[in-house]
Amino acid sequence: MSRVKATGKRTGALFGNPGGPGLAGTPSPYGLLSSQLAPMNKELDFIGIDTRGTGYSTQISCDTPEFREEESERETFERQADAKRKCIAKDRELALSISMENASRDMDRIRQVLGFRKINFYGNSGGTALGAVYRSMYDSRVDRMWLDSIMSPVGQSAAVTAEVAQYHAGYRRFFEWLAGKDSTYHFGSSPKKVESALKALQAKVGRDKFATFLDPNLEAIPDRWERSAAKLLELQNEGTGKALPKQKDMKRKSFGFGELGRNYGFTHDAFMCNASADGRTYSDLVRMRKERQAKYPFSTNFNDQPITYCAGWPAGKPWDLKPGKSKLQLSGHKFETVTPYVWAKMMHKKIGGSLLTVTDATHSTMKSKDLACGSKLVDFFRDGTPAKGSCPGFPAEQTGPSGPAGNLAGTVKLPNCSASLVRPRTARDEDKALLLTNGHCHPEGRPKPGEVITGQGAPIEGSVLSPAGRELGPVMGRVLYATMTGTDITLAQLDSTYADIRQKYKIEAFPLASTGPVAGQKIKVASSFLESVWSCQAEAVIPTLKEGDYTSTHAIRYAKECNTQPGSSGSAVVDAETRELVAVNSTSNRDGKKCELNNPCEIDETGTTAHQGRGYATQTAAIAACIGSGNTIDLKRQECTLPKP
Repeated sequence: MSRVKATGKRTGALFGNPGGPGLAGTPSPYGLLSSQLAPMNKELDFIGIDTRGTGYSTQISCDTPEFREEESERETFERQADAKRKCIAKDRELALSISMENASRDMDRIRQVLGFRKINFYGNSGGTALGAVYRSMYDSRVDRMWLDSIMSPVGQSAAVTAEVAQYHAGYRRFFEWLAGKDSTYHFGSSPKKVESALKALQAKVGRDKFATFLDPNLEAIPDRWERSAAKLLELQNEGTGKALPKQKDMKRKSFGFGELGRNYGFTHDAFMCNASADGRTYSDLVRMRKERQAKYPFSTNFNDQPITYCAGWPAGKPWDLKPGKSKLQLSGHKFETVTPYVWAKMMHKKIGGSLLTVTDATHSTMKSKDLACGSKLVDFFRDGTPAKGSCPGFPAEQTGPSGPAGNLAGTVKLPNCSASLVRPRTARDEDKALLLTNGHCHPEGRPKPGEVITGQGAPIEGSVLSPAGRELGPVMGRVLYATMTGTDITLAQLDSTYADIRQKYKIEAFPLASTGPVAGQKIKVASSFLESVWSCQAEAVIPTLKEGDYTSTHAIRYAKECNTQPGSSGSAVVDAETRELVAVNSTSNRDGKKCELNNPCEIDETGTTAHQGRGYATQTAAIAACIGSGNTIDLKRQECTLPKP
């Protein structure tokens, strides 16, 4: 366990748990110090616990079985069940004791040892299950408890069914919108006709492939509807004869967290499977899937994964959750997909308390200092003031792609960055294609100030997007050049030629302009990562742009209409009329500060200024003059002015 002592007169303790379930809890108190709850440390000790199976407590560590492409679903299920049985056998007594009930007993023993008659508790995500079970067992020992992003109070199969039902309600609102735009998208003039047309399209491409186009967050951000509709129309127009690119194996959905260490997946499953009797056999899986898909036709096979966690696990016992008399506050985020809002409503009905609805799509952010209504946390723990009704959460553009419509053909999605295929005028069809993004999007991290990286360097991989933003397939290559000195670019040469990409994906690269944009020129900023396109003007050319220890010259400041968001780094900036690539989106001033990271400043003969909220791009005109034989970088060319090592 860990403790951060109260800085003033101590009146009690605040226990925290980060969730998972299965994540270590000892770091939790230090996280609370940078949250809305930090002021409570004046009077409350902050306590964290590595519940059994996690962190520094005794663990069982097992490797997750690797995916085998040639296996049938049943073979995969049985192999995973066998692996789970072998892992349990390492320490059967411990494996079967990793439960919310035992975690609650352990937490109560620590309460006793520390001498507290009652405790306060803040839990988010998987930690809400611990809080709900502890209060059901020890209600008289709870002072105040807040649970954010609520776990389902019922077993795996029932939880998944409730989740899918919530998504289908959102889909039907999308179908109504599509029906109203039948002249554009041609899926039908009524919601019933739209649903029928989309069922046929789903049958054509497969459930899990189709799920990537019918995003569960459609209800959260209606601005995405236009982008989603464009993707569906592209798919419809491709015809039934064309094979779609094979989708990569989807990662396990462990209530919002990936495999954190070799024991996390097993510990997560232990907590869930010891509380559920679902999905022990393959026949169980098939039966539950058929029942769910009959009622909710757009549910995917991927929805089965929380059930298949328990393959090979002895049947467990559901949590015995009860209402109580201690002060309890719940908060659910209406549009999030990790712990769906419907689970918060189910838990509220089961155990009582007050329910606050946060109208955003974020997960476990109630304690964030940046969330305005997070102040309700302090009010609750300080004087027990309940929070009811709803409050605004984070804006949609901070929780997912805002989705302005536009053509994304030629863009490439990288991990956490955008990029684009570019072609100098001198390039031939048989030349290896070039990929362009920011210097700070280099796959091995941003170059140091003054550093210029050259040669056949780090491998880079991304997904080529269609005009509507569908991922068509991968491209791979190696970095040729990268720097953040004087400019902000990474240029890579791909393994595929321009002809290869045209033949495989029907996509053309952006022509690389040899001159930069001028003030007043109409431009578009196309972000593959955010699947968004902004239209505006190049407002000004900045002599020097300074951001921390980095400086660039002749940067472009956008007019305010190009309100680029985090995640748009490396986006193509193209001439609105010719689609020639004239710059690469680079940075923006987020907070109005001067010359700091994420807060660049402009320097000219009049001094230093900062324009909060404005975005900037780095010009790319100098690249064309440095392209030599074989469509590769040649810094020795007389006309080449790119920074050199």
